[in-house]
Amino acid sequence: MASSYIPYASRPGWQDLEPIPQKDAPHALVPIAYAEPYRDAMDTFRSLVQKAEMSTRGVELTEALIRMNPGHYSIWAYRAQTLLAIKADLTKELDLMDELIKEHLKSYQVWQHRRTIVIALDSSSREIPFTTRALAFDAKNYHTWAYRQWALLHFFTSSDTAIANSTSEPDQDVASASTAQQDRHRSSKVWDDELKYTQELLDKDVRNNSAWNHRFWVGFESGMGGDLEEVLERELRYVKDKLALSPNNPSAWNYLRGILKHTSTPLSTLSAFVRPLALGQRETATSPTDSTISEGAELLSWLAIEFLADVVAQEAKTNRDGEKAGESAAFDPIRTNYWLYRAEQVESVA
Repeated sequence: MASSYIPYASRPGWQDLEPIPQKDAPHALVPIAYAEPYRDAMDTFRSLVQKAEMSTRGVELTEALIRMNPGHYSIWAYRAQTLLAIKADLTKELDLMDELIKEHLKSYQVWQHRRTIVIALDSSSREIPFTTRALAFDAKNYHTWAYRQWALLHFFTSSDTAIANSTSEPDQDVASASTAQQDRHRSSKVWDDELKYTQELLDKDVRNNSAWNHRFWVGFESGMGGDLEEVLERELRYVKDKLALSPNNPSAWNYLRGILKHTSTPLSTLSAFVRPLALGQRETATSPTDSTISEGAELLSWLAIEFLADVVAQEAKTNRDGEKAGESAAFDPIRTNYWLYRAEQVESVA
């Protein structure tokens, strides 16, 4: 049966382009058997590139190629250059990205192209809602989280520095200050909403490590988390609540360790909260704000035992107390030999 495919060179508006075949090795052992539509489109694309043509038909051709091979970086780069050169309607391009990213969430090229278009538009209106929809498909997709963090930093960081460095007239300064205040209020709401978003995700799946990572980034690494002491106090309450719900959840324990390390807070600060988890006690409240352990929670918590062992090891290292390091074996008998080794190491430098 004859193919119904019509080559570009036979289509109206394309006859002036002479296809340029791919240069393969003269005697290739295993030549790639490209499908005819893809081979023809690529041959035509090479002709466009050779002419350095930026045109609407180039946009049409690159879309056809992208749909056949969304990972082809050169096609994306040429498409972006062409769209900007011919001053195309970039909102329509975002519509196309909305469609394609659903099918290619793990394609670096799709996300990079979207960033290029959004920067050119200088508009954030679609990006946070868009990534929220994308994460509904795959809540742990690295590309989506990385893009969301870029959008937050690019569009919703404070403009205080710009105002401080302003050299404009007084009336302009007043207007600029008013605008900056509005921007700060808007940005503050966005970052507050971001914490609420991570909470929604963790309420659905307390083991969503991506949501925990993002929460840490918002609170401690983005530069927009707020006063560090207040953030630490809030996040300690939050992670305690989640550990009371699921004491053997590695993601929550990693988050706890992460915020303690980031703020140089000793592990022993949490000993009173952690010890009952290690002993299998459901009454763990060490302050009026602490949660009691959920009835459905699995105890003993082996991660609590490991945490207490590390508390002892940290204190032993600080105090060069080999005997105390050896006591870690009582909390973590599975690694008895390891803790005895640690005790010997402490004693050797005491």
